[in-house]
Formats: sequence, structure tokens, C-alpha cells
Amino acid sequence: MMFRKNTQEHSGSDDAHYYISISDLMTSLLFIFILILSYVMLSFVKKEDVLTSEIKKIEQNIQHRAELLQTLQKDLKNKNISIEIDEKNGNMRLKSDLLFKQGSATISEDGKKQISQIAKLLMDKMVQEKYKNSIDTIFIEGHTDSVPIKVKNVCRGEWTNKELSAQRAINTYSEMLEATNGKIDNLKNKKNKHLLSYSGYADSRQLCNEHNSSSIDLKKCRAKNRRIEFYFSVNTPEIKNIKEKLNE
Repeated sequence: MMFRKNTQEHSGSDDAHYYISISDLMTSLLFIFILILSYVMLSFVKKEDVLTSEIKKIEQNIQHRAELLQTLQKDLKNKNISIEIDEKNGNMRLKSDLLFKQGSATISEDGKKQISQIAKLLMDKMVQEKYKNSIDTIFIEGHTDSVPIKVKNVCRGEWTNKELSAQRAINTYSEMLEATNGKIDNLKNKKNKHLLSYSGYADSRQLCNEHNSSSIDLKKCRAKNRRIEFYFSVNTPEIKNIKEKLNE
């Protein structure tokens, strides 16, 4: 009897230790779960903060771009130079008919004066920190209507509208260099890259659809498409930098 009693007592003692061990294990697992959950939540909050911060930077850059375009339009108006701006998309436009003769890439004397004033204003504005930090590139773009030109190229055959639009953009840039004694070429963005670039698009980026215009409106439509455009692209965060911040 004594043997059985001791056996029962001994067995009961093991059960108690067993239940205590399970309790400790469950408490430990719960603690580990809480730690993991806390880490995940903190990591999520951190990632959200990083992304929110980058979005705010882009929004600020867009706001500064709109402010820059408004200022340029106002200052040029005071100099009797009329330009059209698109704050939302970041464009400043000049009618090419005021700068070039039909089918020509040679800038008129009046056109040179306009481009000179634009160049000097950009020299003044783009050294200011808020604009320098906000604008990545200023693209000088040549655009034509869809009517094929009939002008002989000295080197070969006839020019295309693509060549004409590109040469107009290049000549506009060259005139800006001339007006600033080459100094405008020293303008850099915050990545220390050249600020100005140029390209020609012919009629591939029409503001007005010439094919859908009536014969009455077609002339105005084509005139609208013939232009020199300055496109101000804003700085955007680099994927590499965002990844580094998320992994910190």
C-alpha cells in the first residue's frame, strides 16, 4: 500500500511539473509573438513614413515648379513677351511662328530678343535653392504641324519635320548660350547634372488634333502645334535611395 501511495504521490508531482512547463512554454511563445508583431508593426509604420515623406517631396517640387512658371510668365509679360504656361504638366510655350519663318530653323531678330530674355531669367531663377532642388531637367522641345516641308538640306535632299523641329530646338539652345556668354550651360541640377537638354518631335505631340479639325479651324490648329516648348521635369526620388531608407 505504501508503495502504491508513493507511486501515486510521485505521479501527481510529475503532472504538476508538466502543467507548469506547458504554462511557461505558452507564456514564452506569447511573448515571442508579441515581439514579432511589434517588430512587424514598427517596420510597417517606418516604411509608410518613408513613402509618405518621399511623396511630400514630390508634391513640394511640383508646387515649386508651378510657382516658377507663374513667375516666368509674369516677368516676361512685363517685357512684352507673351508665353503660355501649363502649370499642371510643367510646360512653357512660345509660338514658333514668332521665332522662325515657315520651313526655317533660323531665328528671327525679334525671336532672338525673346529667347535672350528667357535665358537671362532662367539664369536668375535656377540658381535659387528651391528651384534648383525641385527641377531635374529643362527640355527645349521643337514641335511642328503635320504639313510636310519643302526645304532643301545642304547635306542631302529635303528636310523632314523631324529634322526641322530638332534644329529649331538646337538653335534655341544655342541662342540661349549666346545671350548668357555660355554661362547657362553651367546650370546644374541637385545631382550635378546639366540642367538643359533639347529634342525635336515634329508633329508627334500635337496640342490640337489636326486630323479632327474642320477646314475652318485647321489653320488655327496647325498654328497652335507649331511651337518651341520648355518642359520642366521635377526631381523624383531614386529607387536605390528609397530601398536604402527602408532597409535601415
